[in-house]
Amino acid sequence: MQLNDIINSLDSVTLKELDCVSLQNRIDSKFLLNKSQLELLLPFISQNYSVLEIKNNRIFTYENNYFDTEDLRFYYDHHNGYLNRIKVRSRKYLETGQSFFEIKKKEKVDRTNKFRELTRDIVSELNELQLAKLSNMSRKQLEGVHLVLTNHFNRITFVNHEMTERMTLDFNISFADENGEKKMRDIYVLEIKQSKSNSHSSISDLIKANNIRQKGFSKYIYGILLLKEGIRKNNFLPLLKKINTL
Repeated sequence: MQLNDIINSLDSVTLKELDCVSLQNRIDSKFLLNKSQLELLLPFISQNYSVLEIKNNRIFTYENNYFDTEDLRFYYDHHNGYLNRIKVRSRKYLETGQSFFEIKKKEKVDRTNKFRELTRDIVSELNELQLAKLSNMSRKQLEGVHLVLTNHFNRITFVNHEMTERMTLDFNISFADENGEKKMRDIYVLEIKQSKSNSHSSISDLIKANNIRQKGFSKYIYGILLLKEGIRKNNFLPLLKKINTL
């Protein structure tokens, strides 16, 4: 089965219908797949899921701008495993034209504080109000926060027929900075979002049966690993090894 054939054959759901799948208290599980592993899952997806459709689009294009300090404090806070770590990005949804500026702060193992504001276009330089909000959330002195890399990818969003589980599939992932561009060829990021009150997932069982293990993955972190030379990355070596074996 081919991915495009599956997507075109599925029943569709609207964004309003998808928003009715309330998963405020949820469990998120990420899996990195190669093309062969994805093809193992496609028959099950075709029988058990519908796909989000907006304005006749079922595959959506995302554009991200990621920001960090001159010394990559946000990257190293993640590398060093600090709980109170920050991620700063601006995201544009190309098909709808909407753009947002976002700050995410990891406060506990299972809690993230998120600030999000609608913007006229994707942000490439932070204004005074955005810098002030970032400083307030981080509670640290931050200097030289600037655009460090860009990221593009495609996403398909699924929902199961029982409307209890969402799933996203990201692919055609690429990163760029002032020195060039790197692409993740034939690598897919599958994320399953389940309610904690109804955490059993048949597709998770299928994934485990095919010896595919859950793996945390941050596009920002991997973009830094691909593009920046001379950075410390010891704690991310298992991630790099996993991706290199796909």
